[in-house]
Amino acid sequence: MKRRWLLPLYTALALGIAGLGAYLAVALFVEQGGEVAVPAITGLSLSAALDEVTPQALGLEVAAFEYSDAVPENHIVRQRPAAERVVRGGRAVAVVVSRGPERHPVPDVRGLPLEDARILLGEAGLKESAAVRIHGGPAGQVLALGADPGSRLPRGTALPLVLSSGPRPVRLRMPRLEGLGVDRALATLDRHGLRAARVEEVSLEDPSRRGKVVSQEPLPGFPVLQGDGVTLSVAGSAGGAALVRGVWLSRTLAPGFGRHRVEMRMEDGERTWTVADEWLPAGSTFRRWLPLRPGQRARLRIDGEDIPNAEEEPR
Repeated sequence: MKRRWLLPLYTALALGIAGLGAYLAVALFVEQGGEVAVPAITGLSLSAALDEVTPQALGLEVAAFEYSDAVPENHIVRQRPAAERVVRGGRAVAVVVSRGPERHPVPDVRGLPLEDARILLGEAGLKESAAVRIHGGPAGQVLALGADPGSRLPRGTALPLVLSSGPRPVRLRMPRLEGLGVDRALATLDRHGLRAARVEEVSLEDPSRRGKVVSQEPLPGFPVLQGDGVTLSVAGSAGGAALVRGVWLSRTLAPGFGRHRVEMRMEDGERTWTVADEWLPAGSTFRRWLPLRPGQRARLRIDGEDIPNAEEEPR
């Protein structure tokens, strides 16, 4: 009976001594600086890397985190010492762990000119992709983008933009200008949102038609879009006396980014009307010819300010 009780006790003692011996053997191996080869753990998850280094009596130390487009989040980007290098047991392998792709908040570029939107996207580590253009707002203005402002996207993501191709065109029927004096014809064009692209004189023998429109292009009733240019032929004298003169208005816009509003205006006594109203890129040159009658004056405005000495090449 006593021997049956002693047998389990001896077995437990034997197992305990064996485990203690294995522990002491590993401890003695580490303490005496046994050499081991560092396993390759780059690209592994932290848990998988720990499973690799533990049997080699090595530890694992996270030295830093960094963004990576190639290595998934919480996986090892690189290690030190390098794989296969022989080191003493007991030391730690330092690793850099991936945070995944770098992500940046999407700036709100709606309502901005395309050039300004590109700058903000670039500062955020993003870029634009092919843009879709629809009518609405000033030409070149960003109407929408392919991600919610404030959302976070990986560096280098290309965002599709929706740009304005300008206000929706208003379709008109070309008014009849033939037989009208130049002043009335220009006022009619202005009232319909059209502009005089060119005014030319033709010689006629009939003095009753002097100073009046004798032909026009487009023809009366022809479909046109608001903002289109019209060519007028005005009757002069048989001797070719000048009825209409013109001036060139020109200015080179300041360099930089964005667009500038350029207005070409006509003054006739107390009456003032706009002949052209455009948004042009910074650094570009505006140059237009404007027909003038005696007593009329041309003005050029940029971003709401009158530009002095804008006239050149009087005719």
